[in-house]
Amino acid sequence: MKTKITIICENSVHVPFPLIAEHGLSILIENEDTTLFDTGQGFGIVNNLKTMGKDINAIQRVILSHGHYDHTGGLLAVLQNRRDKTPVFLHPDAFNDKRALMPTGNDQIEIPIGMRASREEYEKAGAVFQDVIGLTKITKTISAITEIKHPPEWKSWDLRLKQKKNNELLDDKFSDDLTVIVETESGPVVLLGCAHAGIIEILYDSSEHLSHHMIHAVIGGTHLESAPDVYIERTIDALKWHRVNTIAVSHCTGFKTACRFAAEFKNKFAIASVGAMFEF
Repeated sequence: MKTKITIICENSVHVPFPLIAEHGLSILIENEDTTLFDTGQGFGIVNNLKTMGKDINAIQRVILSHGHYDHTGGLLAVLQNRRDKTPVFLHPDAFNDKRALMPTGNDQIEIPIGMRASREEYEKAGAVFQDVIGLTKITKTISAITEIKHPPEWKSWDLRLKQKKNNELLDDKFSDDLTVIVETESGPVVLLGCAHAGIIEILYDSSEHLSHHMIHAVIGGTHLESAPDVYIERTIDALKWHRVNTIAVSHCTGFKTACRFAAEFKNKFAIASVGAMFEF
């Protein structure tokens, strides 16, 4: 059975229809049934599903890539527009108090960027939460992986991203960063939310679980906009080593990095904007 992957929410719109762009990401996976990966900020999710002729009640489960508002903000809207209770897969640390330090001239302000409702509010709306710790088989063809391996001293290069614990602002180690692996007729497809855990580390960890290094496609946010140039070049090398046939980036990749990928990968490259569809 063919697998269809459609971008529901993203920063830009791919087709000239009444779709909504927003800073965020949501991807619909349709194969033996239907899975929603992330929910965007919440402005576009219901509108875009309806506009693209997608039945929100056909969604069998939601998977969340991490606890930031631009990936989880539409969860309540999805739950409230469905008839049935909905399994929601995520790492428990997605509920941590996520913060960002944003520069304002000579100063900076602390902004909450975590999930917009409590666990109890989501459950009241119909969520049935299921933890994803390490590698977790979700369906016959879909797996998810969290707690990506890093050396003890590892930290994200985006120093703005924090979490608050006991009133102390700490670096976010992104243990909750979740990647989806879809087995398709063309080969494994890796779906990234933001790749806060590092795209190189995610790809190597995923291929270790797949027991081979070939990955057919990588789609989603790569969080390379603020990455050092040396890491971007290493990412290109990693994508080549994994023999990635389709690299479709979006959301937090950054214009400069997307252009670099387009020049390097040519017809293997695509922009994963709202309305873009990939079939494998």
